[in-house]
Amino acid sequence: MLDAVMLKGEFVGHRYPPHAHDTHCLVLITSGSVVVDIAGHVDTLRRGDIVALDADTMHAAHAGESGSWKMRVAYFLPDDLAAYTGSIGLPVRSRLDVRAAVIRDAPLAQSVYGVNWCSEVNDDPFKRSETLAFAIGHMLSVHAAHRTALPSPRVEPRVIRSVKEQLQSDLAGRFTLASLAADHALTPFVLLRAFIRSAGLSPHAYQQQARIRYAQKRLKQGAAIALVAREAGYADQAHFTRVFKQYTGVTPKSFQIALTG
Repeated sequence: MLDAVMLKGEFVGHRYPPHAHDTHCLVLITSGSVVVDIAGHVDTLRRGDIVALDADTMHAAHAGESGSWKMRVAYFLPDDLAAYTGSIGLPVRSRLDVRAAVIRDAPLAQSVYGVNWCSEVNDDPFKRSETLAFAIGHMLSVHAAHRTALPSPRVEPRVIRSVKEQLQSDLAGRFTLASLAADHALTPFVLLRAFIRSAGLSPHAYQQQARIRYAQKRLKQGAAIALVAREAGYADQAHFTRVFKQYTGVTPKSFQIALTG
């Protein structure tokens, strides 16, 4: 996992003087507007816009027309980026080296938000590890001045079947992308790309789908919701209810009542 400091904040009428960090800085604007000056390039950022700064890049900022902005930020050292890229099977990179510091890319913004949110609530290391791998891989392969060549996702179908079987048979398994990849002698990034190419969704999403299918079956049988939540691998009933409703559109209780009366 990338060793990073994750922060979020709201800034009303604030003005940052010109400064630089000794870490890389990945910023996602979540509301409002902010005017940034990055090494002489001035731009106005709004919700969903990203700023990717390498260490020691001079920049300044102040509130835009909205008078305030909110953002989520990740700070990480060059050596930690190098260690992380190598650990997931990407070519080792110690710099972001983006073509333009301001990035407008909806899938990347969603991933950056997901990593920061998972870190904030200490929720689901599996999801966080996948989302982080996608974010770093996507940024370095799409937005870097010298684009990283992504490793080939060619993996034998039997290996993907084995991963699916593991996820289905151990619903409560506390996986990460790295641990799952190690179980099948793959690098994390190759597993992620190969699994998505084969299954149409990520390993974490596949596990969630398997959990919800199991839960639906048990709820139809009249099992207690709290018991179903534990059996399906959720830490508590509230988490189970949130995910179940996300996937089905209804709460477990409503689902069970509709089918069992």
